[in-house]
Amino acid sequence: MKQKLRKQHQPWPQKKWLPLLILLMLGVAMVLALPAAATEVKPVYALVNCRLVPVSSPPIEKGTIIVRDGLIEALGPADKITVPADAEVIEAGGLTVYPGLISAHTNLFLETREQEQPQTAEDFLGAYTQAATPQQFPELQVFKEIKPKKQTVEAWHRAGVTTVVVAPNRGIFQGQSVVLNLNGDQPNSMVLKQPWALHVNFTTERGGVYPSSLMGTVAFIRQKFYDASHYALHQKKYQSSPRFLKRPEYDPFLEALVPFVVDKRPVVFQCNNQEDIKRALRLIEEFKLNAVLTGCNEAWRAAEHLKKARVPLLVALDFRPPNASIYNQQGEAVRKKAEAEIYPANAATLLKENITFALTSFGLSESSFARNLQAAIKAGLEPQAALRALTVEPARILGLDRQLGTLEPGKIANLILTRGDLFGEKTKVVRVLVDGILFNYEEKGQ
Repeated sequence: MKQKLRKQHQPWPQKKWLPLLILLMLGVAMVLALPAAATEVKPVYALVNCRLVPVSSPPIEKGTIIVRDGLIEALGPADKITVPADAEVIEAGGLTVYPGLISAHTNLFLETREQEQPQTAEDFLGAYTQAATPQQFPELQVFKEIKPKKQTVEAWHRAGVTTVVVAPNRGIFQGQSVVLNLNGDQPNSMVLKQPWALHVNFTTERGGVYPSSLMGTVAFIRQKFYDASHYALHQKKYQSSPRFLKRPEYDPFLEALVPFVVDKRPVVFQCNNQEDIKRALRLIEEFKLNAVLTGCNEAWRAAEHLKKARVPLLVALDFRPPNASIYNQQGEAVRKKAEAEIYPANAATLLKENITFALTSFGLSESSFARNLQAAIKAGLEPQAALRALTVEPARILGLDRQLGTLEPGKIANLILTRGDLFGEKTKVVRVLVDGILFNYEEKGQ
C-alpha cells in the first residue's frame, strides 16, 4: 500500500509536462505581442507646399509640416524638411496652415429648453435658474452632461475652431467646465482637461428666493467663500489631531468649493457688464483667488481697474449691449448704433490699453462668431492680435500652452487649412486636423 501511494506522488515524467510548458510560454508571448487596446496609431501626414503661420515665429511662405500619431513631428521650409516614406502626402499649394482656434468659453453640447430661447449672454445664463429653489451646483462636472454632435463639431471646424471650453450655465455657483478637442463626437476621446475651472455668475434667483438682488448675490458668494475657508481649516485641524475635537459635519457644497478657494484652482467669473467686472475684482482681491473673467464685452469701460488687477480676460465677441447698459435703455436706435459701432471696438480698446485677453464665441453661433470677429478687426483690432487672442492667449490661460496655440514640433496637431487669409470675408476653411485626425471640407471645383 505504501509503495502504491509513493507512486501516486511522484512528479510527472518530463515528456508529459514539457509540451504544456512550451504551449504556456507561447501563449504568454502572443499576449505580450498584441498592441494595447487603448493604443491608437493615427496616420502620418505630410502637408506640402503650403504657407505656414506658426504664430510663435514668422510665417513660412512655402513650407512642409509633418503630422505623426496626432502630434506635429516637424515643420519648416519645404527644402529643409524631408517627407517620411510612410507619410500620406497632401498637396496644400495655395493653402495657409494656422494653429486651430481656441474658444475658451462656450456652452456647446448642452441641451436647452425650446421654450427658453436666450437672446443675450445674460439671458442664456439666467434661463436655467428655476424659481422654486436655489440652483447651485459647485460640484457639477459639466463633462457628465455634454452630448457632442457631429454636425455641431463640423460647423465649428468651418469657423476654424478646434478646441473649446464647455462651461455649465445654471445658477450662481454653476459648476466645473471641461476643455475639449473637437476631434469627433465621443466625449472621452475629446477631453484635454477635466475639470478646468469653477464657474460663478452674478445672477439672481427668481420667485422671491434668496438671493433675489445683485447685492444679495455678492453677499451669498462671499459668505460661501468664507464658509469654504473655515470648513477646510476645521477639516485640517481635525485630521491632524482628532482627540477632544468634534468631528466636522460633511458639506458637499463646501467640499466642492475648497479646491478653488483654498487650493487656488481656477475660478471663472461671468461678467455681464462693467459692474460685474468690478464686483469680481473685489472678490478676487479679498480671497486671493486664481481667477479669470469671462464675458467682458464692456471691459473697455473698466479698463483702469483691469490694468491694475492684471486678471486674465476671456472677451466674448458678443456685441449686444447688456440689459443693464445705458445703451440698452435709450431706445432701439441707440442700442443698434452701440451694437454696430461701440461694442465691436471693445477688443481694440483693450489692445491700446496693453491689456491682454483671449477672444471667445460665448453666446454666439459659429456664423455670428466669424462675422463678429471680422467686425472687431474692422473696428481697429489688429489681425495679428486677433490671431494671438484665439491661439496663444487662450492656451496660456487654460494652462495648455505646451500643447496648443502654436505650430511647433511636439505639440498637438490641431491645424486649420484656409484658402485665403484667415480673417478674410471670403476665406474658407477647407481642411482641419484635430489630434491629427483629418477632416476635409473642400468643395468640388475649388
